[in-house]
Amino acid sequence: MARQTYELGKNRLKRGRTNPRGYITIILIGFIMLVGGLFFNLFYQVHHLSILTQNKGELTFEDIPPIESWHNKEAKFVYLTFDDGPSKNADKILDVLDQYDVKGTFFVLGSAIEGYSKSNEVLKRMADTGHYIGMHSMSHNYSYLYDKEKGGENFVGELLEEQQLIKEVTGGFMSQLCRAPYGSGGTFNAGHIEALKEAKIKCWDWDVDSLDWESGATVTGIMKNIEYCMNLWNYPKNTIVLFHEKDITVEVLPKVIEYYMELGYEFLPYNPDYHIVKNLVGSDEI
Repeated sequence: MARQTYELGKNRLKRGRTNPRGYITIILIGFIMLVGGLFFNLFYQVHHLSILTQNKGELTFEDIPPIESWHNKEAKFVYLTFDDGPSKNADKILDVLDQYDVKGTFFVLGSAIEGYSKSNEVLKRMADTGHYIGMHSMSHNYSYLYDKEKGGENFVGELLEEQQLIKEVTGGFMSQLCRAPYGSGGTFNAGHIEALKEAKIKCWDWDVDSLDWESGATVTGIMKNIEYCMNLWNYPKNTIVLFHEKDITVEVLPKVIEYYMELGYEFLPYNPDYHIVKNLVGSDEI
């Protein structure tokens, strides 16, 4: 009886075992179905894909809103600008700006680019490190640039020549901003404005003239003048300060930067995508 029970249990155990080949077959079938489904889905998408296109003329873009706050504070920006370079002091000015992580705008002369042996190196440094290179004409020749009849043509003609010169020297930087020698107030006529509009070149003057160009200029005198102008204009949200590449400029620059930092200003270079109108001729078109 015991032996019969043992044999019966043994036979049931054999019948309860599952053939491993069955598992493998099921797994293979599932895998094939999965891969087949993926390929079918891909095939369907490729043959039924449609791309929505829109004509360039139909595209619309929202205007860039004015910046009202910066780092959770009222937005106040100062633009440090330097005329008449590149010169032996350009690298020194760039070194000071680098120390404070400040970017500037440099209005260079075509004649200075051609006359200064290190101009290529300096302009490349400006472009590569985030400063803006503006144009200050080729010649700085008052009578030629502000001729009553051909002044506008002469002025923009020099700018276009300098624009290409800067592009060649820097390896592609295309300047879109100029500063008129001696400023635009009292020098520009309608011809200058029309020629600039046609060339798509903007023009900047300044709010604060540091007077670093004066004979006998001192650090104390420059700082007093800047403080006076800022108070006079009631500390505007956007302030453009005029400097030149003078020895005294290099000396006073750290104090100027620290002064504006204490006032809560942020330092920016010119940005052609966010142009601020600043000209003494009173035109909103340039």
